[in-house]
Amino acid sequence: MLSVLIVDDDRKIRLTLEIFLERKGYRVRDVASVAAALNALKEYRADIVLSDLKMEGQGGLELLAAIKAEYPTLPVIIMTAYATVEKAVEAIKLGAADFIVKPFVPAEIEQILARNIRMQGLEAENRSLREALGQGEIVTRSEGFKKVLSMAERFAHSEATVLILGESGTGKSMLARRIHATSERKSGPFVEVNCASLSPTLLESELFGHCKGAFTGAIKDKVGRLEVAHGGTLFLDEISELSAEGQAKILRFLQDKQFERVGELDTRVADARIIAATNRDLRDFVSGEGFREDLYYRLSVAEVTMPPLRSRPEDVPFLTERFLAQAAARNGLSSIPVIGDEAKAYLARYNWPGNVRELQNVIERCVILAGRGCVTVEHLPDRLLTYSAP
Repeated sequence: MLSVLIVDDDRKIRLTLEIFLERKGYRVRDVASVAAALNALKEYRADIVLSDLKMEGQGGLELLAAIKAEYPTLPVIIMTAYATVEKAVEAIKLGAADFIVKPFVPAEIEQILARNIRMQGLEAENRSLREALGQGEIVTRSEGFKKVLSMAERFAHSEATVLILGESGTGKSMLARRIHATSERKSGPFVEVNCASLSPTLLESELFGHCKGAFTGAIKDKVGRLEVAHGGTLFLDEISELSAEGQAKILRFLQDKQFERVGELDTRVADARIIAATNRDLRDFVSGEGFREDLYYRLSVAEVTMPPLRSRPEDVPFLTERFLAQAAARNGLSSIPVIGDEAKAYLARYNWPGNVRELQNVIERCVILAGRGCVTVEHLPDRLLTYSAP
């Protein structure tokens, strides 16, 4: 049973809210002053505080400041008259979860309480997930995907090289971070290199480092990412884009942990685990001689395939809720927007070629356009509205 603390010096308002909310299943306690509220919180575990803005003596802003100092995650909703809406906006800037303008009907209070308690629950769940998964937050309700994550966790506790396959936007880099965060190397660095973002020469310099004068622009010695990752993990994203020479050097490193900086003859050693990822089918790439077969077999000692979002439709509404909360927080909204049933239907039937990343971007767009209102069909991109399932 959720608990509400009502703070208002108007006894009639307190009594009205108390009767209504108790009938709706809330546990309620009411007090008439800021001092009484702070004393009550020492013994009464409230899930949310509902406070009037203007009261005799100290008011809602003073209570808000005291609660944020002592109970920073406890949401406070401010009740205010029309004449003091500017103060309510100030309260939001100071950390209030929401505000409601008097006069109101009790049902409006129930809607605001439910919305803010929902946001509080999502934020708590996201915090616990981030703590559990380190930097790589991956959540799912798909039983098939849970098996993939379980396999990845077993690989994490080994020293095996891991190859992560999957379409763009499925979360390959997040899985790489999760593997690192649950491995014996978690206290070491996690170093990421996108092999598709640099030319072959610059990529080799970035990976292995270079010595002064190795090429035009090499004005001093440079330590490569491989050395920086010593004691930790080197994540090679889009490894299929490595040049033939780069592939040969990575293969050698996987075999004996040795390498040379570009333009240098001295052999160096680094203790770094390799995790690689690609959105290409490396087996087809190998047969087409675009990728070394021996490197493929060294990389795929522990192979994990990230499933596309269209293969786990049960995750679409699940992820949507989380992305709504995240987008609301990023855009400074005090409450999470609600998605209309028709918009939900379009989200559910779309095939999401851009996978989780595309869903996150669509929800961000919707939150920006809808603000604190309801997300409707008009806020969705045209491609979702014109999509026809095959």
